[in-house]
Amino acid sequence: MDYKSIIMQWKEFTIPEVLPRQIDVNISTDFITTLTGPRRAGKTYFCFQLMKTLLEKGMLKDNLLYINFEDNKLINAQAEDLDNLWEAFLELSQPDAKKPTYLFLDEIQAVKDWDAWVRKMNDTQKNIKLIITGSSSKLLSREISTKLRGRVINREIYPLSFKETLAWKNITYNPKTIAYSKDKIIIRKIFTEYLKNGGYPATLIQPSLKESILQSYYESMLFKDIVERHNIKDVKKLKTLASLLFEAVASEISYNKLANKLRSLGFDISKNTIIEHIAHFEDAYLFFQNLKYDYSLTKQLGSIKKIYCIDNGLLNSASFKFTKDTGKMLENLVYVELKRRNKAIYYHKEKHECDFLIQEKNKITAAIQACADFNEENREREIKGLLEAMKEFKLKQGTIITLDKEAEETIEGRKIRIVPAWKWLLEI
Repeated sequence: MDYKSIIMQWKEFTIPEVLPRQIDVNISTDFITTLTGPRRAGKTYFCFQLMKTLLEKGMLKDNLLYINFEDNKLINAQAEDLDNLWEAFLELSQPDAKKPTYLFLDEIQAVKDWDAWVRKMNDTQKNIKLIITGSSSKLLSREISTKLRGRVINREIYPLSFKETLAWKNITYNPKTIAYSKDKIIIRKIFTEYLKNGGYPATLIQPSLKESILQSYYESMLFKDIVERHNIKDVKKLKTLASLLFEAVASEISYNKLANKLRSLGFDISKNTIIEHIAHFEDAYLFFQNLKYDYSLTKQLGSIKKIYCIDNGLLNSASFKFTKDTGKMLENLVYVELKRRNKAIYYHKEKHECDFLIQEKNKITAAIQACADFNEENREREIKGLLEAMKEFKLKQGTIITLDKEAEETIEGRKIRIVPAWKWLLEI
């Protein structure tokens, strides 16, 4: 491996102009900063955004080092290669010793024993700041917890929020007056597109290539982040399971029923393998499982789950029939937005169902229904599900997120706010 040529490649690299993300990250702490999230959601360009900010504040480029470990020159890199790259950087650069040196290590999970090296650098090199990215949620769990516990602050990078989508399209608005402004028309139009097409950055920049872009992302997640990483042998079985999960988005799933369905299609698969594969999908940020809330953790983990997908555009690209199911698309969008806002999310189901419960400090603080068309046909069902959750957790207010309807009602002494999704997405 030619370490000096890799460093020179960076030194000669012009950091591109980027469309900013509305993500708050403090990289000047003594903690290691990890940026995790799905492939192609914008982690690399967010690193460039952070670099641009540092340079604007007077930092020398010699105090910045960026390495992408998915570069062909770095395939099969190990911890000793990281040592050699660092030595080559110090030899070829002249960082200002009075200021920190920032190391941006992109897709670090591709490096063997990366975590031990990062811990060593964090412990021994007090004048460096480490920013590492990965397309694996295990950067948060198994791998982080064993070697880097207590040393890491993580920020998840998802596809663009609706707020960011409007900013990228140069749409400005006043949150206090938007409901009465002519700007509402264009914002609602963009929301309709966002609901269907999702927020992957490249699809906004090249909308005519949206389908092929999203298909390639799905293939990369499947093969690079799941098949290769977890050494999956039967790819056809894995893809068929993924297809079943796409069809089940915003619905409850049963591991036994999924196993039976796959067996009926000719695949020999156990319930435990289903559980294992779904964990791999979650690790790659393709799907999420939402737990039914229960005071008993054992019952909670053992209950039926609901499944969601990282992005509506990706969902529609992989499951074309989903485009017509506006209700499920809205529910999926709301779930992902709650994840983006770093909420602890559950669902509630007793006699009736409430789509989302929000937990803060071991207490349920909010109940939310997602209902595209709130009308006379479904009004009673949606209200009953929300009220049941509000009574159970002693909540005075609940929310129903719709496509268009806006109102406030008081039922049985509890306030119910009905709000259009586009407006809810723009709230802080």
